[in-house]
Amino acid sequence: MHARTASAQDVDEGRRLSVLDLVGLAAGGVVGSGWLLAAGQAHWAAGEDAVWAWVIGGAVMLLIAAVMVELGIAAPKTGGLIFLPLQAAGPLVATVVAAALWIVYAVNPASEAAAMVRGLAHWFPSLLRSGHVGADVAGLPLGMDRANDLSLTGALCAVLLMIVVVGFNLLPARRLIRLNLFLTVIKVLVPLLIVVCLTFAATDTIGSCAPGDAWYLSGQSGGADQLRGQAGHFSALYVVLGGGIIYAYIGFQAPLDFAGNIKRRGMGEAARLRWAVYGTLVGAVALYTALQYVFARHCGALAADLLQSPYAQFATAASMSWLAWLIRLNAVLSPMGSGIVFTHALTREVAALSRAHLTHRGLQTARRASFKFRGAEIDAYWMILIVNLVIGLTTLALVRGNWEQLVALNSVPIMVVYAMPGVVLVALPGTDATGLRKAVRWCLAYAGFVAVAVVIHEAGWADVWRGMAGVGTGAALLLALPWLAVRDLPYIGRVLRHYDAREHVSRFTRRGDPAVPPLLLLVGYIGVLVGCTGLRALFGEHTAPLTRAVSVLAAVLVFPLLVRAARRYMDRVKPTLPHQGEAPRPRVSAET
Repeated sequence: MHARTASAQDVDEGRRLSVLDLVGLAAGGVVGSGWLLAAGQAHWAAGEDAVWAWVIGGAVMLLIAAVMVELGIAAPKTGGLIFLPLQAAGPLVATVVAAALWIVYAVNPASEAAAMVRGLAHWFPSLLRSGHVGADVAGLPLGMDRANDLSLTGALCAVLLMIVVVGFNLLPARRLIRLNLFLTVIKVLVPLLIVVCLTFAATDTIGSCAPGDAWYLSGQSGGADQLRGQAGHFSALYVVLGGGIIYAYIGFQAPLDFAGNIKRRGMGEAARLRWAVYGTLVGAVALYTALQYVFARHCGALAADLLQSPYAQFATAASMSWLAWLIRLNAVLSPMGSGIVFTHALTREVAALSRAHLTHRGLQTARRASFKFRGAEIDAYWMILIVNLVIGLTTLALVRGNWEQLVALNSVPIMVVYAMPGVVLVALPGTDATGLRKAVRWCLAYAGFVAVAVVIHEAGWADVWRGMAGVGTGAALLLALPWLAVRDLPYIGRVLRHYDAREHVSRFTRRGDPAVPPLLLLVGYIGVLVGCTGLRALFGEHTAPLTRAVSVLAAVLVFPLLVRAARRYMDRVKPTLPHQGEAPRPRVSAET
């Protein structure tokens, strides 16, 4: 009996994720198109100070990661970014978080596909439109062409690349993890070669690095005035969010999406999670700041050619054609690898959402989740992959393949997701700690919540309203579809009759429903942040100190109120929490 038990444990451990697997997921998600395309925005916005934007962005992400890692250790759960807010604050808050997470993870493959097309455009220039080039091009409406928008051929190419990413996710999970690890090694090796080779290369290049060059302003989504700042200076924190730096760090949470599938024996789950997340982020900060230094040192070699990778141009100017070839290849492989990781992680998060009955229940049933291939059953969640592909393709079409706008739809909603783990960490009874550890958790959670507010405030209005509008639309759909499905409405009722999700809108009509106060607090808080960002854009930079102070004050006041509201919810609806070393539970919530 003992031998059989040990054998079963060995098999279970063999299916779980090692440190190497987790690092591959974290680094594979982080190292995408951000480092390839964000350095130009940062440099022309902040000059040599752009290096500090990467440091600030890394520090913010490390703070948020510390909160999420602590939560992942205390309550390890695959799909926990949705499951844990559901347990702590109820289905209404979980729906908002789920909408934000779904948008980020589904849009990421679209943004990476747009970046891949840009990489391929070196060999096939017809993939991009010539567009309107000029400093005020970003003010053009969506219906007009912008430089770097995809041509019809480029759009079809992006669609094909997104289908390829989905196709890879039909592989067995173990093979997909190994493939991602192989791609991650290549993705990290190439930027390391860039830093090592170009740091010691000659810099006797002609040309100017002056801010405002048409080379990159033509692709900006916020406009030239916003890019330079109205007072002749530039906010480093705007570069962090609006310039794609936060986007470049997104992905570190991939191991947390699989927190219930980490190997338990040996060094343990907690150590593996910490090594993967902290190691990836610290390494990314060092790598990205070094790449920004290389960009500043060599940017005089840039030509006004939107189809050329800046680092490839630097390598060509330094007579390193072999390195330029590797960079152009990596401009396709790096975004593809990141898209594969995000797509894989999203299947697990949406499966948790479906099991919680917050979206269609059938998305994670055996018939729509697995298929047989060569006698083996593969749990690929193929129906979720199709749904996510449709969302990504729709977003790609709406913004005409503009990478900068796709980045905004990743960077802003993820802040909503990152705001909740701190609330959950200090509110869930199963994560209670005593003494110094409890104080540290409170400080980390509080600081992370305030940091999210500051970063959102410093983002450009164009990015904030698009991102928050996406979250609002997604949450409204998740709440409204089951409400409409239970009503016998003409035409609509017939179409939605088989939409199998729990209806939660009626909670607003129930007096004293404990799920409503946390939602009102969260939505009101987001509304204050969006309002402050809009007022700053409307009345100018001289209002920034006031609106910034209001945003910080809102975060300081709302955080303890959200924690209190979450605890009141859990007093009424007892949470069902996993603990370290526990097997995953088949059901997500006691009330679902």
